[in-house]
Amino acid sequence: MPQPTRARQIIAAALLVASACGSPPADKAPAEQTPAATPPAPTVEKGVVAIIGTGTLAGALGPALGAQGYRVIYGSRDPNRETVRALVQRSGPKASAVTQPEAAAQAPVVVLAVPGEVVVDVAGTLGDLSGKVVIDVSGGEKKVAADGYQELTSDSARAELIQARHPTIRVVRINLPNIVYFMDPLLTKTRATVFVAGNDPKARETVANMLFDLGVDPWDSGPVRFARLFDAFNTLANIPGQQRRPEGYQVVMMPTVPFSCFFDMVQFFGFGEPTELKQLPKFPRREPAPTCEEWMRRLPPMGAPPQAL
Repeated sequence: MPQPTRARQIIAAALLVASACGSPPADKAPAEQTPAATPPAPTVEKGVVAIIGTGTLAGALGPALGAQGYRVIYGSRDPNRETVRALVQRSGPKASAVTQPEAAAQAPVVVLAVPGEVVVDVAGTLGDLSGKVVIDVSGGEKKVAADGYQELTSDSARAELIQARHPTIRVVRINLPNIVYFMDPLLTKTRATVFVAGNDPKARETVANMLFDLGVDPWDSGPVRFARLFDAFNTLANIPGQQRRPEGYQVVMMPTVPFSCFFDMVQFFGFGEPTELKQLPKFPRREPAPTCEEWMRRLPPMGAPPQAL
């Protein structure tokens, strides 16, 4: 039989995940069991990230972060387990594994890569997380409707509940893309968009830069309450799989005409002005955004700006 292509190998590994937005198994063996040689040390160290859990998600995210220059510290219930040691070896020369509270204590950024059903409780067992950026990747609850499709549910009780219970930490919720994008961000020739929501603008910026380094495109989604919308997108993405279609899709946000170049949206629609307006996070871009002058050049004359009603 011919050797499978790299893309097929990546997709096969991804099929071991319940879904792109589902909860990864906690402290189970990584999806890829073949231990690779220790990767070469990156030229620049980006920072330290603790990953709580050593399951499928950690097995994709940790090595990808290590390859980009991050020092990864895994938090495991059994850091000496053989599969955990193999995962550490694949995650860069400075990677390590300790207990979960020890990992959280050593890093300014903590990823909760545990099942959604326990993520709130686990966050409360990690010691003092004051000031740390804590990333929640858990998806919403899976409920099946009478027609066989999923019910629309919200995961807001998780990220928001963690933030409510621990007001001194900086919770950021992301809509976890299919983990194949952490292995090869250009597998489909288009980078996935990852929504980033959190009450602290600087925390969102920190997470955005980390995701950008991983090859996906972060999108500023404002305060953590807007994470309630993420699972609606993820539920739609699951429909082709439920229908057993040989296709899938990922959210990609396409840049469009910025209304703010032509009129004041806050004044016109009465939206209100965000209190964080003077400290908006700076999200990285792969290409500079067109200026308002460029947009005006591209568009035909539109007449006078609309008047507020």
